[in-house]
Amino acid sequence: MPLEPAATSSQPQHLSRSWRAILGCLEVQLNPNTFAAWLKGAEPRTFDGRTLTIATPNDIARDWLDTRLRPAIQRAVAQVFGDVEVVIVGPGIPATPPPQCGPILGTTNPALTFDAYQPSEGNLLALATMRDLAAAIPGSPSPVVIYGPPGLGKTHLLHAAATEASRAGRAVACLDAASFTTRFVEDVRGRGSGNFHDAIRQVDLLLLDDLQQLAGRRATQEAFAGALDAVMHRGGHVAVASEQHPFDLDLLDRLASRLAQGIVTRIEPFDAQARRAFIERTARNHRISLPAWAVERLAASPAPSVRLLLGAVNQAIALQRLGRLDIARLDEAVARIAIAEAAGAEPTPNLLERLAQSFGVELAALTGRSRDARATEARAVAAALLQEQGLSLAGIGNLLGGRDKSTVSNLARRGQALLAQQPNLRPRAIA
Repeated sequence: MPLEPAATSSQPQHLSRSWRAILGCLEVQLNPNTFAAWLKGAEPRTFDGRTLTIATPNDIARDWLDTRLRPAIQRAVAQVFGDVEVVIVGPGIPATPPPQCGPILGTTNPALTFDAYQPSEGNLLALATMRDLAAAIPGSPSPVVIYGPPGLGKTHLLHAAATEASRAGRAVACLDAASFTTRFVEDVRGRGSGNFHDAIRQVDLLLLDDLQQLAGRRATQEAFAGALDAVMHRGGHVAVASEQHPFDLDLLDRLASRLAQGIVTRIEPFDAQARRAFIERTARNHRISLPAWAVERLAASPAPSVRLLLGAVNQAIALQRLGRLDIARLDEAVARIAIAEAAGAEPTPNLLERLAQSFGVELAALTGRSRDARATEARAVAAALLQEQGLSLAGIGNLLGGRDKSTVSNLARRGQALLAQQPNLRPRAIA
């Protein structure tokens, strides 16, 4: 695994620290004389998240590093930054400055790229249309509506498009329905910055997740329809993700008809071939090889969501690292997929009870209205973990005391942030 996220490593102090880590890896791999002779004076010049440029003190050093030591350098860079391109330049060769990224209104996950998305027969149209939108291919149909059950990669495609378009210098808005609603209401009530209405109409690419959460919200739908029209009239593009087809939602006729004028495509679960490719790719990303029998056993179990499949694969990887992967233990992970498929992606049994115990709170406090700090943290982490397991927002809301989808969405985002900042909050029995 990379030592630190590439997004932060482009800053000078982080780049310098990362370069020291790369040199440490090379020092272990290379003969001491080779290391001292050819890497002395080499230094990182730029890193834009995808390409690391290494400058050398002279052309001889550049040629030697490029022709003789490139495989070793590439391996060391991969240990720190992951799979990025390495460019080695000599003195006096200016590195190409990275393009100026366009602004993003909202929050995106830069790890959710098109390259990291697993193509399959059930998502090829969605993947192709979102790539075209991100690249602003002339004549690309817009808007694009991607719909289907939770956990199949709809959000991944939106975030990949946002990142790609921003890197090309385009202004992007990437929001889920709950965030859009909150910002819209704050502006209307005068509690926001006051410029959300204007800012979202000026973007080149407008992306909205969880369209189904706008059902029945007439004023918010009017606001989104107005933003959609404004963006498209300016020559921009729009894409939304939804759990249901727009015509099956309680939407304004004006909005539903606008959304239907582009491409509406449903994402389907992975077929066996795509499951196998996803399993093998995940194992490669973890730098581990799963036995062929384990890959086939995982691939043979239809998963209702990518999240559930990923959970089973991660468990297999963890067992393999411990040297404890066998058919019985793997079948436990596969059984969870089968149970979830039969029960509509129900959560792992006793998850809430284990979370309550882990946080030292009563189950009633976790699922109820308690404002205790530990209870609210446990509730947020529960929402995030249940969402990882593929449960719908409505289903999570029912488990957490009848909360609405907007509240659950906000809880899940907070829980994801807490888990990212403090991995120890995830109970061992669930990890």
